[in-house]
Amino acid sequence: MNPTQALNDDEIDELDDFLMSEGVPEDGMDISTLDGFFAALVLNPRLIMPSEYLPWIWDMEQGEDAPAFASLEQANRILQLVMRYYNSVLTTIGNDDFAPLFYTLAQEDGSEFFDAEGWSMGFMRGVLLFVEPWEEVFEKYPEFLVPMVLLGTEQGWDTLEKSPDGKQATQDAYESIAGAVALLHDHFGEQREAETKKRLAQPGRAPSGLVSDVVDMPNTRFKVGRNEECPCGSGKKFKKCCGAPPTVH
Repeated sequence: MNPTQALNDDEIDELDDFLMSEGVPEDGMDISTLDGFFAALVLNPRLIMPSEYLPWIWDMEQGEDAPAFASLEQANRILQLVMRYYNSVLTTIGNDDFAPLFYTLAQEDGSEFFDAEGWSMGFMRGVLLFVEPWEEVFEKYPEFLVPMVLLGTEQGWDTLEKSPDGKQATQDAYESIAGAVALLHDHFGEQREAETKKRLAQPGRAPSGLVSDVVDMPNTRFKVGRNEECPCGSGKKFKKCCGAPPTVH
């Protein structure tokens, strides 16, 4: 796997199909929400490790429930797609070439309307889960977060509902998101450089922030037959390994 290779359209659809499947808990993220979530994590000057954020992809509300994979192969495949997706968001934001991934909604008049609510909810989840660097933004530069707050929080939805032209206000907000991301990237520049220097001093850490390591997923569930190879990687059959009944003492 090349961890820096961006997902093509088919792979994005593949990842989205899994995120929307029955194997993922009801409160799991879809691909647009994941895009916003990763944008917030990438902007955070502290490197957020996969072990910290993966549980929230599967269970956006509590970070406790886990997906059920059909096999170890599927688990590895999905994890590869997730890691590559994170790296592509990291790269495009760093290159000032980031384009938020929104769902498109067809309107009755034949026009199209971009639904940025899910993206913004994912972004704000990433902000509030790892909030320390964002506290100064909320306090001194709240305007940097206006489009995400409007589209991704209950407070923002109330504001849009009271707006004289809510549809236009919503469109203005989602059209401002890419610019807000670029502004926030510049804002965190010095802090990001300081954190990178810290990582350079730590053996084994990737200063770029690109993710390429093997990732553990606690509480992962597999749909596996008792005579199939155990997904833990032991090489034993499932019934002789993790699927074995407990020993009575």
